[in-house]
Amino acid sequence: PDQLEEHYRKRTALLVNIYPEDIAEAIAFLTSSKAEKTTGCMITVDGGVPAAFTR
Repeated sequence: PDQLEEHYRKRTALLVNIYPEDIAEAIAFLTSSKAEKTTGCMITVDGGVPAAFTR
Protein backbone atom coordinates (compact mmCIF):
# COMPACT_ATOMS: atom_id res chain seq x y z
CA PRO A 1 0.00 0.00 0.00
CA ASP A 2 2.84 2.42 0.70
CA GLN A 3 4.06 2.15 -2.89
CA LEU A 4 0.68 2.15 -4.62
CA GLU A 5 0.86 5.77 -5.84
CA GLU A 6 4.32 5.19 -7.27
CA HIS A 7 3.14 1.98 -8.98
CA TYR A 8 0.32 3.80 -10.77
CA ARG A 9 2.49 6.79 -11.64
CA LYS A 10 5.16 4.56 -13.22
CA ARG A 11 2.62 2.85 -15.47
CA THR A 12 1.60 6.14 -17.14
CA ALA A 13 3.35 7.50 -20.21
CA LEU A 14 3.53 10.96 -18.60
CA LEU A 15 4.76 9.57 -15.25
CA VAL A 16 2.07 11.48 -13.34
CA ASN A 17 -0.54 10.68 -10.74
CA ILE A 18 -4.18 11.33 -11.58
CA TYR A 19 -6.29 12.88 -8.84
CA PRO A 20 -10.02 13.54 -8.51
CA GLU A 21 -9.33 17.21 -9.27
CA ASP A 22 -7.98 16.20 -12.69
CA ILE A 23 -11.23 14.41 -13.51
CA ALA A 24 -13.25 17.35 -12.17
CA GLU A 25 -11.39 19.75 -14.47
CA ALA A 26 -12.25 17.63 -17.52
CA ILE A 27 -15.90 17.52 -16.45
CA ALA A 28 -15.92 21.28 -15.84
CA PHE A 29 -14.57 21.85 -19.35
CA LEU A 30 -17.17 19.59 -20.96
CA THR A 31 -19.99 21.35 -19.11
CA SER A 32 -18.69 24.84 -19.90
CA SER A 33 -19.43 27.09 -22.85
CA LYS A 34 -15.92 26.33 -24.14
CA ALA A 35 -17.17 22.88 -25.15
CA GLU A 36 -20.55 23.97 -26.49
CA LYS A 37 -19.69 22.77 -30.00
CA THR A 38 -18.18 19.48 -28.86
CA THR A 39 -20.29 16.38 -29.41
CA GLY A 40 -19.65 12.69 -28.92
CA CYS A 41 -16.30 13.35 -27.33
CA MET A 42 -14.50 11.14 -24.85
CA ILE A 43 -11.66 12.71 -22.91
CA THR A 44 -9.30 10.22 -21.32
CA VAL A 45 -7.71 11.55 -18.15
CA ASP A 46 -5.29 8.78 -17.20
CA GLY A 47 -1.79 10.13 -17.82
CA GLY A 48 -1.39 7.85 -20.82
CA VAL A 49 -1.79 4.22 -19.79
CA PRO A 50 -0.50 2.24 -22.80
CA ALA A 51 -2.62 -0.81 -21.91
CA ALA A 52 -5.74 1.36 -22.25
CA PHE A 53 -4.87 2.91 -25.64
CA THR A 54 -7.52 2.52 -28.29
CA ARG A 55 -6.69 -0.21 -30.74
